[in-house]
Amino acid sequence: MVARGVIAKTIEHLMGKVDRIDIVYICSNQAIAEQNIKSLNVVGSVTKPLNTRLTLLPLEIEKKGGIASRPINLISLTPGTALDLKSSLGTAPERALIFEMLRERIGLRHRGIQRVFRGGVSDENWPDWTAWIRSERISRDIADKFNRVVDDTFIERIREAADLARRHKHPNYPDDQRPAAMIGELRRMLAKICVDALTPDLIILDEFQRFAELLHDHDVEVAPEKAAAAELARALFSYNGEDGSKARLLLLSATPYRMLTLSSDAPEDGEHYDDFLRTMRFLFGDAEGPARVEELKSELIKFRRSLQSMPDARAAAIAQRDRLHGILSQVIARTERVDSTEDRNSLVQEVMPEVSIATDDLREAKAVAKVAELVGAPSIVEYWKSAPYLLNFMRGYKLRDRLQALKPKPAAELRKAIRDASTHFISKKQVEEYGAIPFRNGRMRALADLAFSDALDRSLWIPPSRPSFGTPRSATKALVFSDWSMVPDAIAALLSHEASRRMGMSPDLVSRTSRPIGIDELVPMLYPSPSLAELVDPIALERQFGRAESYENLHAQACMVLRERLAVDAIAEFAQTNDRLLALALDRTLGREVEWANVGVVDHEGHDEHGAMSRTIATLRDALQTDEHQGDVDPDTVIEKLASLALGSPAVCALRALSRLCPEVALDDPVLISASIGIALGFRSLYNQPETRALLAETSPLNYWRDIIKHAARNDLPAVLDEYLHLVLESERAEKLAPQDRATIIASNVIAVVALRPAQITLDHWSTKAGRLHDQTFEVRARFAMRFATKAEDEKDVRRTSVVQAAFKSPFRPFVLASTSIGQEGLDFHPYCSRIVHWNLPRNPVDIEQREGRVHRYKNHAVRRNVVAAFSATPLAAQSRQSPWVSMFEAAQADEVSRGRSGDIIPFWVYPGNHKIERVALIPPFSREKERYKALITSLATYRLAFGQPRQDELISLFSGMNDDLVRELSELQISLRPN
Repeated sequence: MVARGVIAKTIEHLMGKVDRIDIVYICSNQAIAEQNIKSLNVVGSVTKPLNTRLTLLPLEIEKKGGIASRPINLISLTPGTALDLKSSLGTAPERALIFEMLRERIGLRHRGIQRVFRGGVSDENWPDWTAWIRSERISRDIADKFNRVVDDTFIERIREAADLARRHKHPNYPDDQRPAAMIGELRRMLAKICVDALTPDLIILDEFQRFAELLHDHDVEVAPEKAAAAELARALFSYNGEDGSKARLLLLSATPYRMLTLSSDAPEDGEHYDDFLRTMRFLFGDAEGPARVEELKSELIKFRRSLQSMPDARAAAIAQRDRLHGILSQVIARTERVDSTEDRNSLVQEVMPEVSIATDDLREAKAVAKVAELVGAPSIVEYWKSAPYLLNFMRGYKLRDRLQALKPKPAAELRKAIRDASTHFISKKQVEEYGAIPFRNGRMRALADLAFSDALDRSLWIPPSRPSFGTPRSATKALVFSDWSMVPDAIAALLSHEASRRMGMSPDLVSRTSRPIGIDELVPMLYPSPSLAELVDPIALERQFGRAESYENLHAQACMVLRERLAVDAIAEFAQTNDRLLALALDRTLGREVEWANVGVVDHEGHDEHGAMSRTIATLRDALQTDEHQGDVDPDTVIEKLASLALGSPAVCALRALSRLCPEVALDDPVLISASIGIALGFRSLYNQPETRALLAETSPLNYWRDIIKHAARNDLPAVLDEYLHLVLESERAEKLAPQDRATIIASNVIAVVALRPAQITLDHWSTKAGRLHDQTFEVRARFAMRFATKAEDEKDVRRTSVVQAAFKSPFRPFVLASTSIGQEGLDFHPYCSRIVHWNLPRNPVDIEQREGRVHRYKNHAVRRNVVAAFSATPLAAQSRQSPWVSMFEAAQADEVSRGRSGDIIPFWVYPGNHKIERVALIPPFSREKERYKALITSLATYRLAFGQPRQDELISLFSGMNDDLVRELSELQISLRPN
């Protein structure tokens, strides 16, 4: 929100004064870039966000629609691909670009020069890269400057290296001719030139503590790569244009420096006091920084003395606090959520489930410990407390590596230990036959109880916060953080397998459901009837009849409206049509037939097969030309079937929800029809999943559409899509787009998550045979629970990670997401999750806040449910096609303003009510973690008072010994940097 506001003000200030406005957004990794770049685009279609590498900028300047031709550019970079280039080969496009810009000067075309530049690309594929780059338009200005910087001596080094590569199969390059070293140098040279070509007006560093080293000086002799990266960063941050323009810098972070250092922390983790002062020196700038830091140090010492003398020194402490605020507020603004709730708990509620230890848990620990001892692997005690079936999930750990090394000739004792441990393995047969797999771990059992509560083990989506009937359910997703990388795999595999069993999966269903049910059989769920979407609106029904107590009550209300709105002769006209085509016949009778020639085809990889969209449109267009009749039908029966379709057809529900977000266009607008069909085809993929067909007890492909309509209606799909599509619209910042673009973007997002394919978790199974160890691998489908990991910056991995994140942010599965610290900072997981599970306790209380901050965000799940509790009736007053969520939050904000408050943090980030952010700590019995947890929670309440201080744990220890009244008094002395 802050970044969007600053970008908008920057554009407003510079528009008309400069030829081109370049805004550079830098964040720590591609996953965060993918999440945030669209949100920062405040001018809609005027600019297209560009996510690229700095060294590939020459390809983006002069191409058609490129940077040079646009008045406003929003460019996303990551330090690893833009600044901290290291002495590496980079990517194939980078190497191809550098070679092309130097090609004429190098003057070589033989195999040797190809070996220098192609890196890991094969001989056969490298010519494709060089052909591609020659077809691209490269910035002439950057190419000329690059050639001036790369002198003739460097070109000669390249030629000599190429000659060695041509003559020798395994060339022994001199150090200055190694391809990786030379290309690393060339990439750094090119990056410096690209900084000037970028002409940045505003640079935003997001979560900059992750790359804080770029902000500070480094010794060239000790750390040459860090020094080079910092030099390049300074060149970017201190950019001065030829016209006198300067780059402005905005640093964003909830933890801009290490927030807390305890005596138990490792030295390599950094130190709060030094980190804080170094950051202040940078923020105040080279000219003022040193003097302001000395002033800060002096004032902080005085403040510490006052705190140590509380309560007697209260007046002095307040004065010192205010002086520090005056200094720090010049360069820092920080708003704390805890300040916005009366009890200062920021809506967080502690949940401590029982974590039990069973006999079989201990038997496995003993068996695996024996294997670890025999191969010389580290103790498995902490691993055993974190996950069961360790020998199945130890990929990347020394225990597995040593077993692999000993496979050819294991000792007899080790072979026996593996046989003894065999009852503690998950077998391929268990997985394939959907057999019971006991959890055998106290934490896993506790998590399963939470995850499967509220019938989520048999649900396809989270219940809506504002249901169309009945009362709201309290179900929410769970985000799990663990110290150990095998835990996410174990959680994803075990919970997903058990959920599949509970949905009714069996071996025979796997083969029977291997082929998706076709489009012809599923016409009723794929046709977005404008008449049904308009005639039966659950919000309009509630306005007319009051809240339905049950689905049966809602269905009866829908039938009453249809009887009122449809003439008897009209019903008779289409009553004899086959059930599958009732909605199509209704629209024909009412003169609302879709103009199929204008409905666009937008294929999506989430659809079950390529071309599904065009086949669906053709099927719907021609459906009524067939002579499908069912004889005389009672009109009441027809009305009941139409009501079911109106409340349960994914296509109709999608059309109604989209129309609320695109009220400028008619319900039968071809773009809305196209987007609704696309979403319905996404639901076809979901309902074609084997687990879903098991859940719905599908027995006949011809009648499966009836099961789908019934399931979707009884699980309130209309309200689910109303809520979710509103959140997608806001997250994509699509409000200001043309309605046609708006609908297309929303549909694309919905399809991607609803049709997400299961992940495959690879397991090991160890056995002994003929004096050897054997390791069989097999896979478990994971959809109920998934792991979150960004192990690589490869585009495919980033895309999959982004889709998994988006699916978790949707009402659809996964319902549990397990992560290591990779998901702890900078990423959003909040729309349908208000439960944070601390699988292992972090060492630092700040890490607890960081984890909980992933779900404690704008319009989070707890906030929405609390707003519904207070303003659920508000949508009933609106007569137009408006999202109920817009009206509820507008009412909540107006209520805040009427009470003399700002209406910003509340109601969007925090809103009081019964729904909380759940802090779940899974602590085994007899564990020292119980005491650690108490200490962590105590320090959470007081660590902010040690802000900017050396030896922080001494102050925290002092505060912990004070009584509650004095601690509350101390909270008033916190240095607040909240902007006025």
